[in-house]
Amino acid sequence: MNNSTSARHPLGRRSFLVGGALGAAALAASLTGCGTDATDIPVGPPRPGGRLRTVVAGRSASADVLDPFDAGSSAGGVVSKNVWDKLVAYNDDLTLRYRLARSVEPNADGSRWRITLRPGIVFSDGTPLTSRDVLWSFQRMVNPRQRSAGDVAIIDIANTRTDGDLAVDVAMRAPIADFGSVLAGWYCYVIKDGTSTFDDRTLPVGTGPYALASWSPGDRTLLRRNERYWDGQVLLDEVEVIQIAETEARMNAFLSGDAEMVQEMSYVQAQSADSDQGIKLLVPQFGLMNCFQMRSDMAPFDDVRVRQAMRLAVDRQAMVDSVYYGYAEIGNDTYGKGAPFYDDTLPQRSYDPQQARALLKAAGKENLQVTMHTADAIPGMVESATLFAEQAKAAGITIALESVPADTYFAIVAGKQPLTHLGMWNYSLDYFYGQTMVTDAPNNGTGWHRPAWDAKFAEARASLRVEQRTALYHGLQQELWDEGGLILHSFAKRPDAARVEVQGVPSGVPGTDDWANFAKAWLAR
Repeated sequence: MNNSTSARHPLGRRSFLVGGALGAAALAASLTGCGTDATDIPVGPPRPGGRLRTVVAGRSASADVLDPFDAGSSAGGVVSKNVWDKLVAYNDDLTLRYRLARSVEPNADGSRWRITLRPGIVFSDGTPLTSRDVLWSFQRMVNPRQRSAGDVAIIDIANTRTDGDLAVDVAMRAPIADFGSVLAGWYCYVIKDGTSTFDDRTLPVGTGPYALASWSPGDRTLLRRNERYWDGQVLLDEVEVIQIAETEARMNAFLSGDAEMVQEMSYVQAQSADSDQGIKLLVPQFGLMNCFQMRSDMAPFDDVRVRQAMRLAVDRQAMVDSVYYGYAEIGNDTYGKGAPFYDDTLPQRSYDPQQARALLKAAGKENLQVTMHTADAIPGMVESATLFAEQAKAAGITIALESVPADTYFAIVAGKQPLTHLGMWNYSLDYFYGQTMVTDAPNNGTGWHRPAWDAKFAEARASLRVEQRTALYHGLQQELWDEGGLILHSFAKRPDAARVEVQGVPSGVPGTDDWANFAKAWLAR
């Protein structure tokens, strides 16, 4: 766990959200459970040494990448965040914490932002971190060939410049009131100036708690302690990140002793593991979006009545109870529960198969038959698809499930077929909409093309008045709730499991700074 005082301080009001507060809703009570209490084993004081092996969802060898600006899988994220670091990162409640940046300050209208770095930070090879590394990172991130381009599309790179060794003056294509949420995005890491090759031969350096020792695409990555890490002592000698795409296979590897930790386990597995005296569960405080996505530009979902009918054909409470075994809250077809500007005043959509039938009849789509492509890529995916297919029968809807390989699902299937899954981790609305909802978003899996909506979003993210910004974001959510393509049925708290000897690993919400954070991890054996 990152116990550094400097890294834990919440950011000031002006630093990231001009004219208003950053805070999300109050933290929910922790739901962490464990098969045995930590006091039941003689852990003693933290001790150095050892290798922690963690098994996590990954991709095929052909789809796996090392470049942090392209690494979109869970395994890729685990590697990226332990080798490199961000300027700013999310706390579990989506407030922000400084990392490599000491401050991030806007001008009067949010059209330019000044980033000041912490002094004295070095890469794992001893090279000092400077403003040139940040500028180079931005230059690579905005490249349209990189998946990171959607994160930082707001940056006007041609007019962004360094100012001495520790400051960068960042120009914006349009004013923005919350640049911090951009910098905390999934792909927004700082790499060393000039780094352009990421493979098993170069093994590029970073400023994170570990350095790359070896990388085998689609298989495993070995990380070795960075003796020059800036944010406190790293105790483990090594971390081995093992990639296994299928949920059951991951758990089997953990139970057979091939790993000390398993990430992204299924919910029935979590329920079973909770009674094992040698295992403890790490359950995050907040849940992740779990939903089906309909492409609104493809038949039959190009008719809003069909989309509305599909949303009425899912029993959300049954999803929470039967698929997630209570490790979830019901969703309401809009992203970002608990995040700043989330509209919790929208009426809760309920299971109403009769109204769904009426909508389909009006659309001339009675006895609708659709295909959903699914895979065992994320815990609960196959189970939720199977249950939805059963629930939808009451509305006269037949959903044929087509199973595809898990390791390529999100690369070549999700968002490209008319009905698929989407599982987005926890980020600000600003980040999520920029990634998935604007017309030219890189992950627009619902085919949402509304120029007027895009314009309102641009206005919302630039507004310096909190009241106006809130009203605009609520209006955006209302339109998505009425006509959008997400069937957001639940927010699931995704448990991980570890052997009881694994200490110092926080139960972080996926996508935040504490998720898969091994900087303070150690082994009590």
